[in-house]
Amino acid sequence: MRSFRLLPLILLAAAFGMAHAEPLHVERVALGDDVPGVQAYNLQEAGDWRVFARSAPGFRASRLFLQRRDGDRWLPPQPLPFTDERWRDSDPHLSADGRVLTFVSDRPGSGDAPRGQLDLFESHRDGADWSAPRRLPDALQSAAYELGPERYGQRLYFASGRRGGPGALSVYAAQLDGAAPQPQALPAPVNEGAHNSDFHLTPDGRYAIWWSSRGGAAGGDGDLYLAERIGGGFGPALRLPEPVNGPGFEFTPQVSADGRWLYFASTRDEPTGLSHVYRTAWPALLQALGPAAEAASQAALDAQVSALWRAMGHAPGAGSDTAQLTRLLHAQGRVHAQTLRDGQLGVRSFAADDFVRRVGEPSAEGLYECEVKREQRRYGAHAQVYSVVQSRRHPAQAMPDLTGVNSMQWQLGPEGWRLLSLHYALELPGAGLPGGDCLA
Repeated sequence: MRSFRLLPLILLAAAFGMAHAEPLHVERVALGDDVPGVQAYNLQEAGDWRVFARSAPGFRASRLFLQRRDGDRWLPPQPLPFTDERWRDSDPHLSADGRVLTFVSDRPGSGDAPRGQLDLFESHRDGADWSAPRRLPDALQSAAYELGPERYGQRLYFASGRRGGPGALSVYAAQLDGAAPQPQALPAPVNEGAHNSDFHLTPDGRYAIWWSSRGGAAGGDGDLYLAERIGGGFGPALRLPEPVNGPGFEFTPQVSADGRWLYFASTRDEPTGLSHVYRTAWPALLQALGPAAEAASQAALDAQVSALWRAMGHAPGAGSDTAQLTRLLHAQGRVHAQTLRDGQLGVRSFAADDFVRRVGEPSAEGLYECEVKREQRRYGAHAQVYSVVQSRRHPAQAMPDLTGVNSMQWQLGPEGWRLLSLHYALELPGAGLPGGDCLA
């Protein structure tokens, strides 16, 4: 089997041997933390806005700041109007539309005394005005600290040191559109080891990045890890290479909305243990990770294509595996079958559910599918697969009854890889298709 991948344009030269990958470069981002006793972290850049946190050592007196872009420069940061020196506000995250700010705070429900712990809060923007912070429902909170919240639509991710978790500090997810949202700890490989936090999804939703203390992290605190998101699960955790991970504590990773930069905080080169924000080019980082960055989703795609042909086959008196085909085909998918009649090529088209119903009807004859060739082009979560398949009525017969070529479009989404379209054409007279052994 041959496999061709369509890589992002920025990677094409390296992929075809016309250029060598440049070493990763990390640079510091100035956020007004160039004075003694001040640190910065949690920088998030989305369009013409930035949000970040600054604090004293030990994350004391933490406050939230906004910055606006003016042309090609950033204006001086301004504290968010509701942030208050009496309390700690930290770990800010803006929703994709810039209208919801999620953060943690020890501000009280009433009075002036801090809570003594960090809970989850939100503020909503109406025009240029931000609402008074609202503490999120009790069902999300615990007696321990909550940290690093990020909201994606109605889904909230955050870390917590609550009892009963898989580690001392673990990443949780909760749906906010229910009456009483119930946080659930994320599975491995996210929650492995004693401490995991600052869970972040890249703008295209394909990767999760977070910090973890697993594996003897450099500096003894935490390093940044990446994993592919495949449906509801994740591929293996990959430790980001140096110099992104360094001798200090790396945390609060964020990929900018335009996909150009990975921002993160680090205590590197700071003997006092204070953190500053750094950035590295996100496409270059993916290039440095190489095939490992897509290995899990690639294996999942290969498995789905093979599962399709197994589901199509059946014994005499049976039909195709409709349950499996329903899982494989996208709800809005279509199947197109090329026809040849009276010297004219045509096509018949079926909606996914209609196709599944038709092939699921029992047939007196068996159908045994043998995929003999597969080629592939891929761009991120989109894949085009070209597959040559032989069909036989009896599994032991030497020659196939039919040979056809299939052009398929697959999409990686919340349910994993799903087949968006399939165009099937039978072998044409005088234009033979390749044969060979069945692929595994």
